[in-house]
Amino acid sequence: MKIDNILILGSTFLTELVVNELKRNEFNLVGYVPNQVRSTIAGNIDLEEKDLNCEYDLALSIQYASLIESNKKTFNVHTGLLPRFGGLDILRHTINEREREQGVTFHRMTDTYDFGPIVNKITYPILPNDTEKDLYKRLCIITPPFIVSCLRLLRNMSVEDVDNCVSEKPRLLEREYKKTPFELSNKEKVFLENAS
Repeated sequence: MKIDNILILGSTFLTELVVNELKRNEFNLVGYVPNQVRSTIAGNIDLEEKDLNCEYDLALSIQYASLIESNKKTFNVHTGLLPRFGGLDILRHTINEREREQGVTFHRMTDTYDFGPIVNKITYPILPNDTEKDLYKRLCIITPPFIVSCLRLLRNMSVEDVDNCVSEKPRLLEREYKKTPFELSNKEKVFLENAS
């Protein structure tokens, strides 16, 4: 696939870390489309703000809060293992369900949330006393290099290759609106920026 010009969708702290890693690995980023709703942990994205009508070869959704029109060149970085953990508040559900592992899924987006051909996954362990914040910090470390490897893989795939990847209907988890969001301190953000 052609991925010379990448449009970033999202504006969370995780988005910021992925953007920085892609820049270090010399990917050409044409800009970003910010989330339309306030995210729990906002990022500082050092790219020009764009809209979905700009020119790009591939759009990369990283904690982007909106469903977009399906096309063959938009991919999602889902912060859970699909199809078991689709939807929202994945980390909270992971802790509540006492899972032993979680992960990140890289898949092509379709008109259905968290559904589409799965190109790659990576897992990480969950320790007995882990909190939602611990899992988010782990995500911040593993996700940026994982996305670089996924994009390198895509360079060697055709659209038909992606079409042939496994696609299973996800179990969609609901957002828990009564939750108290966690925050990352500036010290934690600096640590995570240097770790990725």
